[in-house]
Amino acid sequence: MTRKKLLSFRARVVKDINEQLVLNLIQENEIISSTDLVKITGMRPSTIFNILKVLSERSLVSFHGKGDSTEKGGKKPYLWRLNKEAAYIIGLDIEVGEIASVILDFSGKIIAKKIIKLETGKTLDEFAGTIIKVVNEIITENNIVKEKILGLGVAVAGVVDNQNGIVIMTSVLPEMNFPLLQKLSSLPFPVLIENNANAAAIGLKWNGYNETRRNFLIILVEIDRNVSGLGIGIIIDGELYRGSSFCAGELYPHLPTLKEILSTMRSRFIEGKILKKYVSSPESIDIEIFIDAVKQGDEIARIAFSKIGDVVGQTIAPAVALLNPDTLIITGVVSEVEDILIESVRKAIEMRVLSITSNTLNIVADKYHHYSVAVGAASLILEDYFRLPVK
Repeated sequence: MTRKKLLSFRARVVKDINEQLVLNLIQENEIISSTDLVKITGMRPSTIFNILKVLSERSLVSFHGKGDSTEKGGKKPYLWRLNKEAAYIIGLDIEVGEIASVILDFSGKIIAKKIIKLETGKTLDEFAGTIIKVVNEIITENNIVKEKILGLGVAVAGVVDNQNGIVIMTSVLPEMNFPLLQKLSSLPFPVLIENNANAAAIGLKWNGYNETRRNFLIILVEIDRNVSGLGIGIIIDGELYRGSSFCAGELYPHLPTLKEILSTMRSRFIEGKILKKYVSSPESIDIEIFIDAVKQGDEIARIAFSKIGDVVGQTIAPAVALLNPDTLIITGVVSEVEDILIESVRKAIEMRVLSITSNTLNIVADKYHHYSVAVGAASLILEDYFRLPVK
């Protein structure tokens, strides 16, 4: 490369980095003035003006109005924000017999969500075909222009090679090492594949947890009638840790299924405020009914969820002792009963780790509950898009 071409290449790289940096600052702050962009970046006002002009012409940002003058007076600063309608992102959480889907706007806010109960297929081709069908239905139902779709994030329970889009193993299909990304290549936008707990971790990292907490564990608890599982997403110093073979956080503990829980608690249903209605038909209880029973003050359902929290706490205590995180974030549909779950998880951990570790541990529930993994899957696309370009 000649010196002239090298200088031209470097100039383009710097320009791309500067544009991405300004775009990222607008995204992080939601609304920010051009004056603050100058102060934070150290760029010249003329440079910031030109960058904002380019981003505005590409419909990525929009003028939000004028802010207040400083105490010293002077011109009111111009305010900028992301154009939420610039692009849309689809996220899917694929479980056995169910797909949770979300659509995010360009700022990362949920504009549509849906739980779809269906069989995903018994072969890879059927599985991929179901995903494509669901994606097309979501696009049509919400009147999204395909050209505005930034990408699709797909989260699958199991071990996933996210770099090559290969699902190494999963409970969703009996096949192993299947190239899911390749099978979805007919979709006209980028697709990223990830493990479900890791996707949830990315989603929570994207939504601001790492601003004050840099080391945290995402505890994804899944309990359904015939399937249960626990996965851990690990964020260390603000970055997702996947492990050398993509297996970090895959503990494979035995969590009771809903069927097992109901079987052991059935004799006490008559004592429950809500569950007594199901004494003769326990098979009709799904996880949503069970959670609703807790919310309505059913003491037997509360006892059952307390026991679930105890099992979860016992399972993750070694990981807490080993990694000493700032925060545990419990997610998945069971996080809706956060008060009971958090209390029982905390007690189980306190009995098994040093007090200096447990006393500084913050335990919270994720606000997205059933949709946390789907939001995380969509966030994979946003994180990739907003990543600063490298030379």
